[in-house]
Amino acid sequence: MELIILDENSSFSDWANKWKTRKIIGISKAYQTAVNSQVNYLTNFFGDISINRIKPMHIDELISKLAIENPKTHRPSSKKLLKEVKNTAVNIFEYAADNSDYDRNPALKIKIPKNAPKNTRRALTDNEIHWIVNTPHRARIAAIIMTFCGLRSGEVIPLQWTDIDFEKSSLSVIKSVERVSSNKYNIKSGTKNGKSRVIPIPKELLEELKQYKTQSISRFVCSDIDEDIHTPSSWKRLWESFNNVLSHHYATLQQSQQSIYNPKGIKKRVDKITPHMFRHTYATMLYCSGVDVLSAQRLLGHSDVSTTLSIYTHLEQSKMDISISAFCEYISSYFS
Repeated sequence: MELIILDENSSFSDWANKWKTRKIIGISKAYQTAVNSQVNYLTNFFGDISINRIKPMHIDELISKLAIENPKTHRPSSKKLLKEVKNTAVNIFEYAADNSDYDRNPALKIKIPKNAPKNTRRALTDNEIHWIVNTPHRARIAAIIMTFCGLRSGEVIPLQWTDIDFEKSSLSVIKSVERVSSNKYNIKSGTKNGKSRVIPIPKELLEELKQYKTQSISRFVCSDIDEDIHTPSSWKRLWESFNNVLSHHYATLQQSQQSIYNPKGIKKRVDKITPHMFRHTYATMLYCSGVDVLSAQRLLGHSDVSTTLSIYTHLEQSKMDISISAFCEYISSYFS
C-alpha cells in the first residue's frame, strides 16, 4: 500500500479521510455511518482546498448553510447535527496540527446558531402509559420492558430469557444489536457504550414476564412472528402495527367501525409512539420518584453523567415552569 505523506499544504479532504480511517477502527457500524456522514458534509463543502487556506469564516458559512437547509433533507439541520459536524471539523484540524506543521484550528470557536431546531424527545403521558399497558399486541411486552426498565431498542431486541433473574427480580443488559446490512442485525456483547448493567424489575412487570414466559417458545423475550430475532424491517413493522392498533382502539365510535387492516382515514388519537419515548419515560419516572442522578446514570447506561444531568435539568426546568404557572394563577386571584 502506498504511503501517503500529508503536510500543511495538503487538501482538507485528504486530511479528513486520513482522520476518518483511524476514527472508525473498532466502532460500531452505526457509529461508522454517522462519522462518514459528518465527514461528507465537510468534504463536499471544502473539497480539495488546501487545509491551510480554510478560515473560521468558511466553517461558519458551512454551519450557516446547513442550519438553513440540509442538502439531504431540504429542511433546517438540527442543533445536534450542527454540533456533530463542528466537532468533527475540530477533530480533523486538531489531527492535522498533531501530524504536521499546521498550527491552527479554525473550527474551534465557531458558534452554533441559537435558533437552530432541537430534536426533542418527550416522555409518554399517563394516558399513553395506560394505553400501552392495557392494549393487547405483540409489541406490548417490548413496550413495557422499555418503559419500566429503560432499555434501548438495540438492547431489548437481543434480550433472552436467560438474561432475566426471576429470583432476584433483575434484568442483565449484557448485549445489543448492530445493523450490519439493510435488513440484518448482529448480536454483540456489551451495550451502546460497551458497558453492561443490571436493572431491577418492578414486581408488576416481573409477574407479566413470568406469565409471558409460559407462552413463549423462543429464546428471545421479544421475538419476531417466527420466534426468531427481529430484523430491522420486522421491528419497524411491529411499531407501525402497534401505533395502528392504538389509534384504532382509541378512535371515535364511527372511526373504530373501519377495518383495523385498512386504517386509511382513522384519526390518530395518539401521537406516533416510538421506542425511544419509552426510555425517556423511564428517565422521567426515575426523576419523579427521587432517584439520584448517579443512580439514574447507572440504570440508564449513560457513559457520561452529563447526559443524565441534561435530562434531569430539563425535567427540573419543566417542573419549575409548572410551579411558576400555578404561582401566577394564584397571584391573579388578588386582581380579579
